[in-house]
Amino acid sequence: MFKIPVLIVEDIKEMSGLLSEHISGLYPYQVVGIAPTIADARMMINHLKPSLILLDNFLPDGLGLDLIKSLRAKDNPVDVIFVTAANDSETAVTAVRYGAFDYLLKPFSLEQINNSLERYFEFNRSVFIEKDENINQSFVKRIYNTHLTPDNAMTHPKGIDAITLQKVVAAFGEGETYTAAQISDKTAISRTTARRYLEYATTTGQLKADIEYGKVGRPLRIFSRAHNKSPAVNEHK
Repeated sequence: MFKIPVLIVEDIKEMSGLLSEHISGLYPYQVVGIAPTIADARMMINHLKPSLILLDNFLPDGLGLDLIKSLRAKDNPVDVIFVTAANDSETAVTAVRYGAFDYLLKPFSLEQINNSLERYFEFNRSVFIEKDENINQSFVKRIYNTHLTPDNAMTHPKGIDAITLQKVVAAFGEGETYTAAQISDKTAISRTTARRYLEYATTTGQLKADIEYGKVGRPLRIFSRAHNKSPAVNEHK
């Protein structure tokens, strides 16, 4: 099953260990390496090909800003979330200009990390679904909204956890169909929970549902990944 490879660039072992342990438990992320210096980060980026870097700015052999600047100069598309104590506006603005997806100040909460990674997952999901399509304004608005802070970004109603929702939706491969019972087994959640998330995902346009009539018993709701060009955006506040 698809995993988003993450490289942590942080020289404080306690901090990198905390981030690694926490992120490793978040679906669908996989920590592929920890680099305590920019030199180590460059080597790991070349060999491990991470999709996302969690980057500190103050490192023993230079600044994180210098690393992202050199990556952009080489047209390296790796995404960056700064997690740093650098609280001056110049550093934050420069990071944004170099294309940082997010900028989190230390000390941070794990909830902030979760929110940032949830929005990053949603960004990648939207791009993947429509990467071969001609885009419209709805698509542009949706991917830009994923960069907003949690107060302004898409939220889910009570009883719907973003990580669990991602896990359920990501269980569907191209052309695959499942019932709620099958998703329950595949994702190790209860059937009631699976059904609730599946039904919610149909309202947001992430999945679609069809009815299958058998000879015996009640009709089954069969779910699959939606491929409409303009998936509905969750408007709950």
